Amino acid sequence: MPPPPPTPVARARTAPRVVAALIAAAVTLGLGDTPLVEDSLFWWVPQALIVAEGGPTLVPAGALPDALRVGLGDGPVPPQWAGGIPDYAHPPLWFHWMGLWLAALGPTVWAVRLGCLPVGIALAVGFVALAERLGRPWAGLGALAAPPVLAQLLRPELDLPLLAVVPWALVALTDGRWRAFAALGLVAPWLKEPGVLLVVPALARCAQERRLRPAAFAPLIGLGAWSLAHGGLASPERLPGGLLSYLRDDLPAALRLVAFEQGRLLLLIGAALALRGPRRPALVPVLALAVGWALFFSVVGFRLQPHNPEPLTHVRYFGPAFALLGVLGALRAPPLALVGLPWLLARSPYGPEASLYGPAVARAEAEAAPWVQAQIAEGGRVWLGSYTVAAWTQPWAGYVDQPLDVHLMYAMGTDPSAVAPGDLVLRVPTGEPAGALLRGRAADVERAWGWGGARVEAVRVR
Repeated sequence: MPPPPPTPVARARTAPRVVAALIAAAVTLGLGDTPLVEDSLFWWVPQALIVAEGGPTLVPAGALPDALRVGLGDGPVPPQWAGGIPDYAHPPLWFHWMGLWLAALGPTVWAVRLGCLPVGIALAVGFVALAERLGRPWAGLGALAAPPVLAQLLRPELDLPLLAVVPWALVALTDGRWRAFAALGLVAPWLKEPGVLLVVPALARCAQERRLRPAAFAPLIGLGAWSLAHGGLASPERLPGGLLSYLRDDLPAALRLVAFEQGRLLLLIGAALALRGPRRPALVPVLALAVGWALFFSVVGFRLQPHNPEPLTHVRYFGPAFALLGVLGALRAPPLALVGLPWLLARSPYGPEASLYGPAVARAEAEAAPWVQAQIAEGGRVWLGSYTVAAWTQPWAGYVDQPLDVHLMYAMGTDPSAVAPGDLVLRVPTGEPAGALLRGRAADVERAWGWGGARVEAVRVR
């Protein structure tokens, strides 16, 4: 006998999951040739290369992998790599996953994308599955409409797999599948340490059940196991100066980022409406994690103020809070799921992680590479930032097919007097600011490249 046709309930669950998976695949593969940027370029893919070249290791750090050394040749070494690949005390699970893809397919940007693809699909479908437990499956797409979440699909960093685990852990809690939650809770801190925050919704679920479950402490056990294996945890790069400083500066900055930037105030209003609706069991742990995540990173979220001299605020740390707010905001008002899309390519004062502006800059930078190489081949003096040097000497990063010949590099501490009249400086809106080299000096834009609103310029010093 043929199988019975799917019920309306089954069809209602399948359609949003399929759409979510297609969105994740379209971003990951449709923009698959987008070059790697920032921490992915400097640390996380190089650590995966160490695993790909040398096999499993608890701490993939130390000497530069062969792929990096070959690309750098005899040219200048970016200061980020001067001492090799540092041990930032992050757990190794993601590096080993990505190392498998790089070992099997070779060190290319497409190998990285294929490694990210199943994780991105799991992320997208997970938030739809969570929205099902909240009564409106399509609200799960609200997570994907958050520009920082979509941007994360193109950033092979530890935050991506952790973001994929979060919704499935919440689904397990809602369904009362404590063994599944315990397994995810143990794994999460081995992807990235903040996975320990899953203990917050677990305890909230215990309060609902009026029963303390040992499985609720699995995230703490996972983090403790990593700490014992490694001999310590990563230290926060910045903590508040005190309670008054935290209340005056850090907490308001975090609340502004999570609840007001990129139209998220509308999502906050939508979430408030959802709280006034039918109370579902999933609502309490979801809300507990969203609030707990934002509060935690209001404490350790360094460089949180916008317009920093170094434009890195690590917006990605707040990814689960953004995603959960997107789901909650769309429960009672589904159109609010789309509220973040106008900011998808917009430049953010919080740096390139906040939208797809960072990948757009990378594409413009890749278009500049042939012209700059031609200038160098003709004997021209061209100053490149250390981010660009790293990118253009490593074909696996997706900018160039062959390592470019680089002679002059500037970084944060470069003496501006080293730049002589007639020199070219490549000005990129991410990475090291070139303003210090050009401040008070006349310069003309000789050539410019643009992509999606991002602009890279080669300026001639006069």
